Amino acid sequence: MPSSTDDTAVLIVPSWPEPKDGNGQEPWTPTAHDLPAEPEPLTNPRLTTLAWLAPALVALGIGAFRLGNPALSEDELATWGMVTASWADFRSVVANVDLTVAPYYALLHLWVALVGDADWLLRLPSVLFAAGATGLVAAIGIRLGGRRVGLSAGLLFAVLPGVSRYAQEARPYALVLLAAAGSTYLLLRLLDRPRWPVYLGYLGMVVLLGLAHVVALLLLLAHGLLVAGERSWRSFLAWLGVASIGGALVLPLVLAGRAQSGSQLGWVPPLTWARLAETPERLFGTTVIAGAVMALALTAMSMRPLVRAATLWALAPAAGLAAAALITPLWVPRYLLFVLPAWALLAALALHRLTILRCLVVVLGIGLLAAPAQATIRTGYGHDFASRDIALVIRANRLPGDAVLFGPFSDGDQRTSRDAFMRYLDGDERPDDKLMVRPPRTQGSLGAQECPDLDVPSCFGKPDRVWVVRKGTYSNVMVDIGAAKEQLLRQDFVQSRLWPLKGFTVALYTRKPAL
Repeated sequence: MPSSTDDTAVLIVPSWPEPKDGNGQEPWTPTAHDLPAEPEPLTNPRLTTLAWLAPALVALGIGAFRLGNPALSEDELATWGMVTASWADFRSVVANVDLTVAPYYALLHLWVALVGDADWLLRLPSVLFAAGATGLVAAIGIRLGGRRVGLSAGLLFAVLPGVSRYAQEARPYALVLLAAAGSTYLLLRLLDRPRWPVYLGYLGMVVLLGLAHVVALLLLLAHGLLVAGERSWRSFLAWLGVASIGGALVLPLVLAGRAQSGSQLGWVPPLTWARLAETPERLFGTTVIAGAVMALALTAMSMRPLVRAATLWALAPAAGLAAAALITPLWVPRYLLFVLPAWALLAALALHRLTILRCLVVVLGIGLLAAPAQATIRTGYGHDFASRDIALVIRANRLPGDAVLFGPFSDGDQRTSRDAFMRYLDGDERPDDKLMVRPPRTQGSLGAQECPDLDVPSCFGKPDRVWVVRKGTYSNVMVDIGAAKEQLLRQDFVQSRLWPLKGFTVALYTRKPAL
């Protein structure tokens, strides 16, 4: 009898052993440590506050450390001279030169009138500006990628040697960082929820950006591209109107500054590939730090919504400045300091899948790599000029009746050397500046007025010893010092000693014995 079709068929499947790798080991399976970090809680105000406040405090501490130790640089000496001049002399000078820096000079003039002009006090506002900028960089990171990104970006920005260098510089670059970060933060808020109070705040930041440094208005290129890609044309027109008002308020300063551009930018060389190649090192502080941060940043750089803002911020202003530099010499690496926050943000976004602990380890590693550069910045010549050492040399070797000579007006030789001489030597310690007819920063001139060449012998008299102070490195300080001064030294004096200093050369000449 045939079997029924309703009989149940049983399929027997053998149990195969689990596959093993080539070494006979069980296959790898991911653990909790190998998976991306857990998403952060959406709301925790205290942690969010800590994520931007901690980097700001770190930046404040780093900036304040040994703040007064480096001697004033060439540009800082110019700042010191302007902020200690009378208001009448201040106005007469900026009418002829440095008008675009006048808002910063005026701010620091008021500050010095309140607290004094010690080196560390001249730099303290920059430390505060840099700390504020760091907090804003972290706040931007929080908006773009959460607290991990914000904390990492802020701390990374704080430990960059390039940031520390200009946080300790009595110049407007730290203020530019603050305005750039503040305007970008407010723009991101506008993209989330356009409101007129935020528009007004953004307008104020744009004006501050232009007043701090006209070139920094190139940041608006990045802002415009960001708004155009994120919002409707009506939102773009609203942004354009606010940005245009801000630019119009700064326009008089820009136009007046163009009339002075020959005196302010005559020293800037043309843009070359070599100058482009050295820019990362000049911005970040060292080649190693530049390479590490930029390598991380490039892995995150894209036009994806959360990354677009930082990408445009990093690239658009640099492209704009390069284009302008092809027309007129404008390429100065520190003019692009305000793009450093974008590179820090991109590097932090590249780490966003790591746990907070691993992010902090990466930041700590970069901070340790930066430590030698941070130490160098804080030496006596860390700002490239050992201007305080001029006073140390003269004070240790001067005699009553000594005189002093300075170099020519070209390349800031005379102005910088005389400023360092006057800054660090008290009146009764100074050799007699016999050729000076009118002090610096009077009657509309940054430099001093000296006796005409024809009158140099009669003005100088017959001192037994002459100090010669030159900006730069010289084995013979008479080179290019000027025909009248060279003749005076060659005819009546012989060099006794030479002191090569960082950024300066000091020589002592004694009168030849009578025949």
